[in-house]
Amino acid sequence: MFQNQTFTSRYFDGVSAVPEEGTVLVHGQTIDFSSGDTAHKLGISQFTEFNLTHKGCKLVLLPDEVRESPVLEIFCSKEDAKKLESLWIQTKKSKSPTHAFFYSIREMNPIVLGVLSIIIVTVIGFFYFKGLELVTNFIPVSMDKSLGESVQLKMDAQFEACNTKATDKFFSEALKKVVLKGSPHQFSVSVIGSTIPNAFALSNGKIYFFSGLLNDAKSQEEVIGVLAHEVAHVEKRHHMRNLVKAGGTSLAISLVIGPGLGNMEFLETFTELGSTFLVLKFSRDFETEADITSIEYLKSQNISTSGLLTFFHRMQELEKEITKSEDGPKDANAKDDQVVTKSITDFLSTHPATDERMKTLETLIQSGKKGSIKKIVSDKTWKEVQSVCLDLKNSDSK
Repeated sequence: MFQNQTFTSRYFDGVSAVPEEGTVLVHGQTIDFSSGDTAHKLGISQFTEFNLTHKGCKLVLLPDEVRESPVLEIFCSKEDAKKLESLWIQTKKSKSPTHAFFYSIREMNPIVLGVLSIIIVTVIGFFYFKGLELVTNFIPVSMDKSLGESVQLKMDAQFEACNTKATDKFFSEALKKVVLKGSPHQFSVSVIGSTIPNAFALSNGKIYFFSGLLNDAKSQEEVIGVLAHEVAHVEKRHHMRNLVKAGGTSLAISLVIGPGLGNMEFLETFTELGSTFLVLKFSRDFETEADITSIEYLKSQNISTSGLLTFFHRMQELEKEITKSEDGPKDANAKDDQVVTKSITDFLSTHPATDERMKTLETLIQSGKKGSIKKIVSDKTWKEVQSVCLDLKNSDSK
């Protein structure tokens, strides 16, 4: 490759800050450095690092624990520097199969290497997050209960339930129908006075319905459908699985970025954003799973499945109204408790209905039996359920 070519160079011996100015003669696997006072005969395989520079290349000898490693700088054209690098790589590849693999990667085209790296990271990431799903299997259900109870204490301290005999009877009968036999969870329902038409479940089986959902419901089957959806969240252990995936995501991003962030706050922000986006994706997956599972529950008990779809249709209309109101003038007299309630439901409740989600539900409902049971309590009891918390809301508005 090199036929006794000579290049201008300088040699740092690792002791003195002043380099030796001289020339190098490259022949075969050997580099001969010579200056006015000294001469060094160096094998290319001795160098542990090879870096291209704007003036040629820089080769670093074996690192030393006591002093800085000697460095040889060679001044040459980019073409000659590339030839020297190729020669250095060939000597490294001949040492062992491991070296051959590592330095073959170094020789690859940067674009090809980049694409290959993305593919490898994607595959590893896929199996990593799939593996996180298995982690939940080793966590006892008792942990779900403990997690839910800690949140329930905060919820019960923040909000006052306005359950009545009618709501207790309705949800008791509904849970008997929806919850599968042998479930490890103990379910109960509390009604909170709020105009927000939504519901959410805690991992211990505690389910909260906001009275707005009951007041505005068009039928019993609509509320039963929402209840089945929340039960599915608990049965599928979405809270614990989401917690495991959130922790696993944060860990993975931290490992990729590495320690020593120092004052680089933007990297910390990047870590948080990465975790948030991935966790949001998990939540959407869980919502879809809860939709599918809730339909299965209802069909197995011969309960009408159209109620859940009706609820989401109403949520779509409500979302449109909220979007319009947000574009209009702000209401400065909004009640603080409603603001707090909305912030909590935004975090814990079901995600807004989407067209894709609606299509999935419609497909599930149309396939197989649709269920015929639409009522589980009398019309009189249901009327009482729908009027729950109305007195409380009326008193608040005065």
